[in-house]
Amino acid sequence: MKRNYLLLTALMLHVIIIKVFAANGDTTRVKVFDQFAMTRYGDFDKKANFPSVNKKFQRIWLKYTIGCQANGQCEWDYTNLIYVRQHTGKNDSTLNQAPSFKMSGQVKDSINFSYDTTWVNVFDSISKKTDSVPSASFTIIKFNDAQHPLTATDTLRVWPVSYYRFHFDSSGKKTDSLAVPVSQTLKQTYTPYYTVFEMVNNYELARMITPYAKNFPKTFAYTYTYDVTDFISLLHDSAEIRITYSGYSYGFTASIDFEMIEGTPAREAYKVENVYMGYFPYGNAANPIENYLPAKSFTVDDTAKSVKLIACVTGHGEENNEGCSEFCAKKYFLKLDSNAFAQQLVWKDDCGSNPIINQGGTWIFKRGNWCPGEQVRVFEYELNVSKGTHTIDMDFENFTASGSAGYQVQLQLIYYKDFAWTNDAGIEEILWPSNDFQYNRMNPICDNARVSLINFGKAPLTNVTIKYQSGSNASSGVNWTGNLAYGQSTTIDLPYINWDMHDTIFKVWVEKPNGNNDENTYNDLKETRGFNFPPVLPLSFIIETYTNKRYGDNSWTLKDQYGKIQYRKTFDTSYTLYRDTVTLGYGCYTLELLDSTGDGLEFWYTDDSTGIGWFRVTNINPYKVLKSFKADFGNFIRFNFRAGSPTATNDLYENEHAFEIFPNPANNELTVLLATGNALQKELTIYSMDGKTMLHRRSHDDTNKLDVSFLTNGLYIVEVKTENSIKRKKIIINR
Repeated sequence: MKRNYLLLTALMLHVIIIKVFAANGDTTRVKVFDQFAMTRYGDFDKKANFPSVNKKFQRIWLKYTIGCQANGQCEWDYTNLIYVRQHTGKNDSTLNQAPSFKMSGQVKDSINFSYDTTWVNVFDSISKKTDSVPSASFTIIKFNDAQHPLTATDTLRVWPVSYYRFHFDSSGKKTDSLAVPVSQTLKQTYTPYYTVFEMVNNYELARMITPYAKNFPKTFAYTYTYDVTDFISLLHDSAEIRITYSGYSYGFTASIDFEMIEGTPAREAYKVENVYMGYFPYGNAANPIENYLPAKSFTVDDTAKSVKLIACVTGHGEENNEGCSEFCAKKYFLKLDSNAFAQQLVWKDDCGSNPIINQGGTWIFKRGNWCPGEQVRVFEYELNVSKGTHTIDMDFENFTASGSAGYQVQLQLIYYKDFAWTNDAGIEEILWPSNDFQYNRMNPICDNARVSLINFGKAPLTNVTIKYQSGSNASSGVNWTGNLAYGQSTTIDLPYINWDMHDTIFKVWVEKPNGNNDENTYNDLKETRGFNFPPVLPLSFIIETYTNKRYGDNSWTLKDQYGKIQYRKTFDTSYTLYRDTVTLGYGCYTLELLDSTGDGLEFWYTDDSTGIGWFRVTNINPYKVLKSFKADFGNFIRFNFRAGSPTATNDLYENEHAFEIFPNPANNELTVLLATGNALQKELTIYSMDGKTMLHRRSHDDTNKLDVSFLTNGLYIVEVKTENSIKRKKIIINR
């Protein structure tokens, strides 16, 4: 019996231990908004039940998913701000003045009127005499209860006075007039009253800009992920989340989910404090932005072991002289206790590398720290402060204009307790291979994986072993050396991997940070599952490039898995079709097309001046398209593939019914090049932009030369229809 009791006790302890250990890393999910339709400009608030304040979480992720309503515009680049709202339970009030009366809903200083009907003289064209009709009455609402100054106490129907009643002769000419006298006069008085409201503090959690998605399928959805661990002191029990949406009606949909991972935080954030928050005008010499950004004091208490400053700044509006603040690069400057310690250029110059390509609008343009369709980056500064009171100050680079533009500014102070770990390295993210849409331009891959390494230990991370494994293959390792302070991360390209093409599981983990045992093993391992591998192309194929007018902007390279260039191509003629045959050995390769000015081979803003080009990979014999690329790609196209079959097979053909057009712009003749040599009958139609059919032809040929000399200059749509598909492209006629 005693033996059974001991066994039972041991089993109970075992269960308790499993439960304790299982808690570290368990994820609590909180859904706040679920495909909520943002149909107007403004704020949308919703409360949600979060875990108790006593729960500890080592990481908290906010996932913001936007989509489009079926009837949505989803067209413009709108600012989205996400806040957590702290209800203080304390009230404040504002002093207001209640008027003693309103006339037809308007407040007037005084008003003259008559309680009796007044009349207006008119000329009767039939009797040729002066006649009279009642003048239009109006309503006066009186507020005469001093204890309830907003409650109406009386309603008067009255008639206008202080005008002239004219007399007319038989021809309708005015001959005399009579003034309508004032009967009664009301003079406005005001009763003071207070509006009481609860004080609510808003703290910005995330900011993003919607894409130009007018032409996207209405089923699209993109998810943006933010680390909001620093806001744990606000995300507990019943918390209110606000979305501030700057768009018009019938806009995007929004979903907000929190993923809260249990465990000990690397350093616990116990307080958040706003320094500056709001949209402030920029450039008006009479009202400079510094008026809104005075030096602010803050106090470091006994609990704080470290303090971090978070800055999120985006420029909006466009002054004609420099395009500020959206299209100008200006700096902000930070001071701590009157001493300058940081400056930052508020600028984003890589919008052409956006993961969401082929947007409408000016998606490739450089902007004031934002790009359409991307989340806004923030800048963090560890402050060297001791216990006591300090000041923080922000200034902007001098600029003078009308002040019609400005900056959306959020500065926050995060107060932390002591570090939990001395040595804690982690794999933050696997960028390649990945099915995450944010990395779609670089995936799928078949060569080097890329991961993000982060330090969550108090000690600087100077070396660590990184292990990785593809499927059931043996693991490999690499030693990393460098210098990462707490919270800093870096991306690492792992050596070439012999991928297990039959097992889409890739694992990466860290060991021995700074030569020591990792004190928090939860974040050591990351894995990605179900990712795709690149297609297999034949050993020989053709790379087709049709240049636009700015042929010098473009070039392509073809590299092997070790980064060695196998082929390189530049161009020397505009509006020319280049067909380059390449022959490769078995292996993994990367084809990359670059555009030095970031506007791809097509961009609506410059189509009239630069024309439209295209880029694709085709089989040699029979002629079929293996891979075609969108011409509106911004900065670059990257295509990873494996060369592994002597000839292409049907399952390699990405789009059998794709087609290309050249020259574009065209003069009198247009060539339509189809993708496949099959015998399907095709219909070619050219439409004007208002939908009028300009040309229609049935054809069995893959190459069609069309006489378009009858078309006037302008933009048209070419449609190719087969029994299985309909494809359309735009052309420019320019003589």
